[in-house]
Amino acid sequence: MHAAFLLLTLVSLGALLAPPASAQAYRCNADGRVYYSERPCPGASTRLNAYGSRPISTPTPYSAPLPAAGKMQDHVKYLSPACASIAEAIRTAPTRGVRGDTIAGLRDEYQQKCQYEDLDARRQASQEKADQSREQLAQRDAVARDRRAVQLRADQCASMRDVIGTKRAREAALNATEVAALRSLEQTYNERCIAQ
Repeated sequence: MHAAFLLLTLVSLGALLAPPASAQAYRCNADGRVYYSERPCPGASTRLNAYGSRPISTPTPYSAPLPAAGKMQDHVKYLSPACASIAEAIRTAPTRGVRGDTIAGLRDEYQQKCQYEDLDARRQASQEKADQSREQLAQRDAVARDRRAVQLRADQCASMRDVIGTKRAREAALNATEVAALRSLEQTYNERCIAQ
């Protein structure tokens, strides 16, 4: 029993004198001289652990990349400066890292101050888009009409050229009225097809 008590005392004393498990050891280098310390070394240091040494690195906090701002909506240009400013603040808030509750507050403010103005601005933007579409359609129709007119003139000129060629080949057999008609056709051809 005395041996058991002595053994228990030695184990307890050993546990008290052993270094704590969480103690750190650092290998430092100062002026080419290596020494070991319990505290981090000034400058670069290497922490020692059970698996050997490894350089100390401070973890960098993760920050998610900020999203890109969406495209400005077409109706914003028809808003008053105050409402346009709030709309722009809402649009760019995520890219500036603004918190969600602040964005919600901006949306509430926009709804309260700019609700009817927003509807009118959207109507104006829609009207402008419809006007632009009608203008583009009219331009496309005008180009198509011009192309048809050019093609019609080219077809008429080709037809007149064929008739003139045929009549010239038989000009000796034509009577005076037919020769006069040929000269008139040649003059019309020259004015309509050559002069341009």
